[in-house]
Amino acid sequence: MSLGDWLDERTGHRALLKSALDEPVHGGARWAYVFGSALTLLLVVQAVTGWLLMSAYAPSATTAWASVHNITFTLRAGWLIRGIHHFGAQAMVVLIVLHLGQTALFGAYRRPREVNWFFGLGLLGLTLAFALTGYLLPWDQKGYWATRVATNIAGTTPVVGAWLQQMLVGGAEYGHLTLTRFYALHVGVLPALTVLLVIGHVALFRKHGVTPGAGADRKKIDRFFPKQVGMDLAVAFVVLGAIFALTMRDHGAPLDAPADPSSDYPARPEWYFLSLFELLKHFKGALEPVGAFGIPTLVAGYLVALPFLDKTKAQTPLS
Repeated sequence: MSLGDWLDERTGHRALLKSALDEPVHGGARWAYVFGSALTLLLVVQAVTGWLLMSAYAPSATTAWASVHNITFTLRAGWLIRGIHHFGAQAMVVLIVLHLGQTALFGAYRRPREVNWFFGLGLLGLTLAFALTGYLLPWDQKGYWATRVATNIAGTTPVVGAWLQQMLVGGAEYGHLTLTRFYALHVGVLPALTVLLVIGHVALFRKHGVTPGAGADRKKIDRFFPKQVGMDLAVAFVVLGAIFALTMRDHGAPLDAPADPSSDYPARPEWYFLSLFELLKHFKGALEPVGAFGIPTLVAGYLVALPFLDKTKAQTPLS
């Protein structure tokens, strides 16, 4: 008996592989379907690089910056691991927006796929939460002041704003408790929620299959392997190549001076929160909650309500 036969007799791995790779792709393999696989790969990359960074990171307001400086400038390949983690997070924001855009364009939020659309929106929120909580962890000037802006925005939430801000900050002042709470969210709470949503998202995707585009030949059926797998791998290599290129160009992720609460540092968030930051410039004083909470809530509410606003049933593979 070969090793493969021995292992299959005990695990049934061949049947699992066959089930995964022989999945039918109604309407044919398409480049539009690659974003989910690329996101899954990036999630693994983020997990691995994150675990490596955790082994050298010291989550304390007095030690965090020094530990990140040590990772970046002293540890062998530390700058590379941190750079991949940094730019991988930004790539995830881009890819999940593209993935949701493709889903909306193909009408894959319609009946009976509404719950999977909600899971996707939840994963978008978690991706942004990862970006926000990870931003503070170096405890440098840029991350510290950008986080103050973000938590101040959270504080404008009607009714619960003051409580929410205090819970995130850990009290009245930004300091050690702020850092440890963001760290706990980043490495504990958010990963657990992400794993649960990804499992549900993939399970429902396997149940309902892909939603063919308007111009697809619904009588055509490809198998996930090899054509769609080939497309997925090609895009994954392009994304990983871009992340490596950005990391090599900047020799890792940037690290500003240590956080100084007494300075007048010009706070600006990363590009994925910049639109909200710019929006606040048009809503000042008593109108600040409109820009900080009202408009984003309307956008989020529209996305959640989209399956109920569009009564059209999703196209089935043979319709």
